[in-house]
Amino acid sequence: MQNNNGVIKSVQKAIHIFKVLMNSEGELSISEIEKLTGYNASTIHHILKTMLEEGIISQNKANKKYELGPEIFGVLVRQKLYERFFSKAYPFLEKCAEVTGETTNIFIRDEEEAVCIKGYESKQTLRAYLMIGRRIPLTCTAVGKIFLAYMNSNDLKIFLQINGLKKYTPYTITDEKLFYEELKATIKRGYSIEKEEFEEMITAIGAPILDNKGNVIAAISTIVPSVRADEKRIQELGYIVKQTAAEISETLYNVFY
Repeated sequence: MQNNNGVIKSVQKAIHIFKVLMNSEGELSISEIEKLTGYNASTIHHILKTMLEEGIISQNKANKKYELGPEIFGVLVRQKLYERFFSKAYPFLEKCAEVTGETTNIFIRDEEEAVCIKGYESKQTLRAYLMIGRRIPLTCTAVGKIFLAYMNSNDLKIFLQINGLKKYTPYTITDEKLFYEELKATIKRGYSIEKEEFEEMITAIGAPILDNKGNVIAAISTIVPSVRADEKRIQELGYIVKQTAAEISETLYNVFY
């Protein structure tokens, strides 16, 4: 229904509810949204149901409350609201860093880059350093390979047509056929490997964090000085990183979907 100014009231209400959720310090119930917006519970329920179906919001299974969901991560990156969603993943990330003894990070995708939003640095003297907020390319990094490996084939083709395979080190994969083989191997293993392709003397292993539909919403990586990254060590780290990512995926799924 439109008013005399051409404003569609249902859309206006949906945007208002979205803003309330975006600005909230935590999850909100329907009754709490009702108090904040003045809309009746039935209207709120129908709007939330639509948003939930589209992935704009998520519902906590335990308390039935709502907050922003996976489809809005592009906005979360720019608005710095991703901390709220991924905070439940941080204990697993910290444990991974302790078990491996190596720097471990979590990244989310923002267009053609991955952004580090949290991490735990190795306590070893020789270590990979942690840089929260750092942006890295997708085509030559462990987390980047995760985002691309699980991407729709047509979207991946378009991505590579636009961005290409830029060379960063002598070890960067720039041959498209070899790159596709690398992504297939990543899917088969369940984790990605990057050997000095972005930065020399650094090796990284990545694994996907998945939503309830199997879409990659984030990726974790353990970063190792290459002198400690022989084949056996890479396999050991791959198993740990893969398991950690699976635990995070399950935790987020159980809480939010």
